[in-house]
Amino acid sequence: MQHIIFDLDGTISNPEIGILNGYKYTFPKVDLPTPTDAILRTLIGPPLRIVFEKMYGLSSEQAEFAIKTYRVYYNELGGAYENELYNGMIELLHALHRQGKKLHIATHKGAMTEQILQHFQIRNYFSQIQHYKEEKNITTKEKMIELIMQAEDATNKDNIVMIGDRNTDIEAAHYHQIKSIGVSYGFGSKDELERIQPSFLVHNVAELHSVLHQF
Repeated sequence: MQHIIFDLDGTISNPEIGILNGYKYTFPKVDLPTPTDAILRTLIGPPLRIVFEKMYGLSSEQAEFAIKTYRVYYNELGGAYENELYNGMIELLHALHRQGKKLHIATHKGAMTEQILQHFQIRNYFSQIQHYKEEKNITTKEKMIELIMQAEDATNKDNIVMIGDRNTDIEAAHYHQIKSIGVSYGFGSKDELERIQPSFLVHNVAELHSVLHQF
């Protein structure tokens, strides 16, 4: 059985508008100057706590307030749905599912993951959904992949591949010694992905489709 693990943001869908708007809603409320759109795009991918604590120097309490504020916009005011699937993605998921491959999600996005997949009518394509759950200490892609492998009893690492647009996706694949595919059409730069050396690097969904059908 082949297991294909997808990141969500920047890999399956383009959530740029909603995430940028969420940050623009949040930064003024925590007395931080709102970065440019170009800088905000670099914040797509890391967990919110990493963004606010590590990258912007907020205390744990301030970061907690920032996260709750962001989620008001994203979860309650429609930010999650300011989002679109990449061209050709539904066709790719349908083809892989029809071929009997097991598809999974590992994402730093939080509790809205299920709703977003339902919104796009693609939830039924995926078996395991692992998303960021701080209360359960599920905060890294390494942990998410581990849980997926355990749940699926996936022990043949030659049959597992991780797909993502940021270095954390590829680093997690390296950690578990599984194949990886970096996608440059997301929010990680080509240089970022090339430095981390994925098994494959693709530039659009059509190329991703071609690579996946080699497995």
